Amino acid sequence: MLKFFRKIRQNSLLESNTSKYLKYALGEIILVVIGILIALQINNWNEEKKQQEKELAFLKEINLDFKSNKEQLDSIVSYNKVSFNAGVRLLETIQTFDLNNPIRNESNKHLADSIQFYNRLVWRNKSFNPKNGAVEALLNSSSFDLIKNDSLRRKLISWKDVLGDYLEEEAFSINFLFYEYAPWARENYDPDSTNDPENTKAFFSKRNRNFLNKRAGDLDNMLSTVKEEGVVDMIDDIIRLTEPEHND
Repeated sequence: MLKFFRKIRQNSLLESNTSKYLKYALGEIILVVIGILIALQINNWNEEKKQQEKELAFLKEINLDFKSNKEQLDSIVSYNKVSFNAGVRLLETIQTFDLNNPIRNESNKHLADSIQFYNRLVWRNKSFNPKNGAVEALLNSSSFDLIKNDSLRRKLISWKDVLGDYLEEEAFSINFLFYEYAPWARENYDPDSTNDPENTKAFFSKRNRNFLNKRAGDLDNMLSTVKEEGVVDMIDDIIRLTEPEHND
C-alpha cells in the first residue's frame, strides 16, 4: 500500500500537480498513523491479557490457601468446642465431691472415671497455622494493583488484622498452658494416677480449680473471637470472591 502511495506521489511530482501530491501525501500520513494506532491497540490488548492471566494466577493461589485455612480453622473450632465443653463438665463433676476430702468409692466411681476422660480433653491444644503466602506476596508488591475487585481488595487488606485478633487470643491461651499450668502440673499432678492421695489432693485443690476455670475461659474467648471478629465469614467471602466462576 505504501509503495502505491509512493508511486502516485512520484507521478504527481513529475506532472507538477502539487495539489494532487499533497492529497496523496496526507493520505500516506493518515495510513501510517492508523497503522501505529492499530499496533498500539494490539499491544495494549496483549498487555491487558498478560495482566489478567497474572491476576487469575494470584486468585487461584489465594483461593487454594483460604480453602486450606477454612478446613483447618473449622477443625480447630470443633476441637476447641469439645475441649471447652469438657472443661465445663469437669468443673461441674468436681463440685459433686467433698472438696475437703475427695474420695473415690463405688458410689462415685463413674464420676471419677469421667474426670480422667474430661481432664485429658480440656488440656489438649491445637493451633491455627494459616497459609498466607499468596496474600503476603500480593500485599508486599506492586502486583496488588492487579486485583480489580474492590470488595476482595478490602478483605485482603483487612485479613491480617482480623486474623491477628484471633491469634492474639490463641497466644494468651498457649502461654498459660505452657508457662503456668504445665510447670505446676508436672510438679504436683499425674493425670494417669488414681490411687495416689497427693495426686488427688492436687487435682481437687483450689489452684487446679482456678486453672480449670482459666482454661475454660480461654477456650470460650477463642471460640467467641472467631465468631465476633468474623474470621470464618471473611474466609468464606475471600474463597467466594476468588472462585474461577466469579472472575470469568
